[in-house]
Amino acid sequence: EYSISDRELDQPVDLLAAMKVTGQAGRFRYGVLAAFEDDFKFDAALNDDPIHLEGNPTDYGVARILYEDAPGGAYKALGLMTTATLNEQRDAMTHGLDAHYLTAGGKLKVDGQLYLSDIEGEESGTGGFVDFHYNFRQGVEQRLGIEWADRHVDINDLGFQSRNDYWQIRTAHTRTSSNLSWARNNQFDVRGFIQKNGDGYFTRGGIFLANRTTFHNLHQFTIRANFFPESYDDLNSFGNGTYRIEENPWLGFSFDSDRSKPFSYGMGIGTHKEKLGGDTIITRLNFTWRPSDRFALTFHTRHSDRRGWLLHQEDRNMTAFDAEQWTPRLSAEYFVSARQQLRFSLQWVGIKARERDFYLVPDRPGDLIEVLKPEGPSDSFSLSQMTMQLRYRWEIAPLSDVFLVYTRLVDHSGSLKSFSDAFSDGYDDPMGNALVFKIRYRFGS
Repeated sequence: EYSISDRELDQPVDLLAAMKVTGQAGRFRYGVLAAFEDDFKFDAALNDDPIHLEGNPTDYGVARILYEDAPGGAYKALGLMTTATLNEQRDAMTHGLDAHYLTAGGKLKVDGQLYLSDIEGEESGTGGFVDFHYNFRQGVEQRLGIEWADRHVDINDLGFQSRNDYWQIRTAHTRTSSNLSWARNNQFDVRGFIQKNGDGYFTRGGIFLANRTTFHNLHQFTIRANFFPESYDDLNSFGNGTYRIEENPWLGFSFDSDRSKPFSYGMGIGTHKEKLGGDTIITRLNFTWRPSDRFALTFHTRHSDRRGWLLHQEDRNMTAFDAEQWTPRLSAEYFVSARQQLRFSLQWVGIKARERDFYLVPDRPGDLIEVLKPEGPSDSFSLSQMTMQLRYRWEIAPLSDVFLVYTRLVDHSGSLKSFSDAFSDGYDDPMGNALVFKIRYRFGS
């Protein structure tokens, strides 16, 4: 039996060719995109002997047409889009019909879409949404959205779909008050949603309150309070059942200084409950330094201390972890001249998770069943994911550029270890290294 590591399966595939065409004819706008993967091979093993397996390259295509009109100042549009993902294993097609309307005065905006997935060897699926946005007056807005999808729809071959087999209603109300005696403006936002799956179980829901105050000195202070009621989770067992999760209150505060200053900073703290009741504390710190128009340095870090982080392991087994996570981001940019720019960016995610409690997903929807640790190795783990990029850009003419980009990608997981060891081990064993030279040139005036 063949065995291929997850790391090998995560390797990017080279493109053989790609093409994009866009244009406009009267009130019609259109676009076509096509991309073709090159042949590729996997490093695999057969009875512990190394071998190479040939993969099946995939061809991608997207076609879009949009009709627009503005009678009497109102905006109306009707669009069609089709995507295709074609390879030897199966062909996957999606088709979408979208409509848009905005009144002449801008008070009411309506957007909607119906979509269909057609995958070879599978039953076709449908879904859609409609969004309403109404401005009562300046500073007072109301939004309402309805979305649904049947259990067969699947657009993930060339797109993103968080789930299928559900319906959801969401709403939001925002009030912004300006020119206050004590502040420049104050924005209050309340929103909520409810979601049920096709079996009638309440799978998600929540109410969210937020108040952001911008003071006269342009400092900002934000308070957020959320509440998620008890619900059922039918996704994170990956097809092994549905289980009940507890209610989850959330409270957070943040402060951000005036971003127009050469040096600005921000900080925040929040706490919430995990799915089975453990406490999580999240902190955030960031700053930006712009000593001149030619140089800028930005740093952002986020730390999470989680107690009872619930993750699926295999079959019906679930494990709760005590985990710590760091997510720093660093970027620096320097303009050598008006036409030349150097930019460096690094983003890292580091996780240490220590196993704590063990559960089984019930045969019927209900509470998780606490059990003793199953036989086998420890579930504790460390994770290191990093993206580092160094880019040089030279504008050789208006809308024409030369790019030289180096990218280093890390996706490394393994047994529990320190953050420093996880970072260095991942950096020394990257998933990908790429040096790209690119010319973008505009012909004509």
